[in-house]
Amino acid sequence: MNIKNLYYRLNESKALIYIRNNKKKIILITLILMISIIAFLAIWFKVMLHPKNVANEVFIEVEVSSGTTADHLAVKMQEIGIIKNHNAFRLYAKIKGKDIKIKSGKYYLSPSMTAEQILDKLVRGDTIDSDIKVTIPEGSTLKNIARILNEKGVVNDIEEFANCAMVEKFKEKYFFMKDFPSNASLEGVLFPDTYFLPPGKNTEFYIDIFLKRFEDIYFNKVDPIVRENEIDFNIYQIVTMASIVEGEAKLESERPIIAGVFYNRLKKGMPLQSCATIEFILDEHKEWLSLDDLEIDSPYNTYKNEGLPPGPIGAPGLSSLLAAADPAKVDYLYFVAKGDGSHVFSRTYAEHLKAQNRVQYK
Repeated sequence: MNIKNLYYRLNESKALIYIRNNKKKIILITLILMISIIAFLAIWFKVMLHPKNVANEVFIEVEVSSGTTADHLAVKMQEIGIIKNHNAFRLYAKIKGKDIKIKSGKYYLSPSMTAEQILDKLVRGDTIDSDIKVTIPEGSTLKNIARILNEKGVVNDIEEFANCAMVEKFKEKYFFMKDFPSNASLEGVLFPDTYFLPPGKNTEFYIDIFLKRFEDIYFNKVDPIVRENEIDFNIYQIVTMASIVEGEAKLESERPIIAGVFYNRLKKGMPLQSCATIEFILDEHKEWLSLDDLEIDSPYNTYKNEGLPPGPIGAPGLSSLLAAADPAKVDYLYFVAKGDGSHVFSRTYAEHLKAQNRVQYK
């Protein structure tokens, strides 16, 4: 074999190696691109199934004609602003095997509902005729919620509802409860809102609806602000603070200020001295609390105990949750109600006494 042939063979070998390496690179790049595209589509699909607008709690009447499939209905729902993307909804319905199981009738649907909630409602046939409209006012205690549901004919047994509404029964299902005391009730996290509930379901079914609503609201609206402000409270503590703000504030504009006062008192090691916590113990609203009321022996008595009470004293609405997440930067330590829903805020105890006298003898 002469040197010339050897040279050519050597070059051919190098060319083959180069081609093989290039093929490997092309295959690797193609795989990476395919994985990236699949990951992107998976994330997009998941996001498209989230509520169109979690803060928009308006319910829209949607009529589903007989024989309507998910394909036709999805386009209609996107057009009227109930879902984010009709293709994602159609695919989700098909994956779940429910695309041809939608029942006809009139439904109340909302942009605040997830694709899962909407599809389940349509498949169950929970139409307007069968749904029961229930409004849970902000600040409602667990007892009040049970009573409202009972009066509306949604639940038959108030005591059964109270026994079911315990953290230990739902802690494994909802990750946001990881820091909740297992022996606590679900006081504070059954989100106050207007619901259209199908009759005849078990108690856990209804509690799930309230908890999912809380989860949607909290993690879409409240949690980002808590993180941004670096508030060193877990979810249970945020809800507890918000419930006290809810119990004290009457005016929307004063909620962040009242939250600011309570945070200031906590920082100074002062008791919160919230009348709302005393009313929670008494299970009644009183215009004026007596000295005996303030001496009640209870961990919820924030006149005798420092720090937050053991748990929420009611179900705070979004405004109070946002106030707890973003309190006003004020140097007030005291406030007194004026009788018209507003308050006088003070920096010192001497100022507070003067404010009390002005309000009392006005």
